[in-house]
Amino acid sequence: MEKHPLSDESNTWETVVEECEALADDYRERDWRVVVALPGDVAPVPGTGDDVVDHVGLDIVVGDDVYSEVESAVEGTAFDEYESFRAVTNGLVYLALIVRATEDEVAVCLPLYYRLAETDRMFSLLADGATMRTKVHPLDPDKGVEFVHEDPEPLLPPDWDAEV
Repeated sequence: MEKHPLSDESNTWETVVEECEALADDYRERDWRVVVALPGDVAPVPGTGDDVVDHVGLDIVVGDDVYSEVESAVEGTAFDEYESFRAVTNGLVYLALIVRATEDEVAVCLPLYYRLAETDRMFSLLADGATMRTKVHPLDPDKGVEFVHEDPEPLLPPDWDAEV
């Protein structure tokens, strides 16, 4: 059985989760509606063996209860901004991604990680001009919400295009 990508990390993942929680608290202090969606799994898409390209970006699986919160928060809301804090270590990219609907004062905070070893197709398509998306869904991949990132740079490692 393959080890979980975070199993050998000292505390980088915990730091990312704590950072997302702290950012969420900052928004809550300003009376924003905030959801922190801790993932069960994160995968760059399309993956190496994927024949069909549904979207280019990150596929985030969350629990049903968390997904219900995310779905409720995004319903009827126009998300217009995002920012990401990133770190790259031991072949993993860590992200504290905050997606905002500034007019409605709603934020979704996503502590994320992904393996650089799984990014070849994603990086190639982004280099060719594809739009990056982050899809958050429960175990049922037919459900889900997507966030569009016109500028993918904050979600990618520095010099990502040198890898292509």
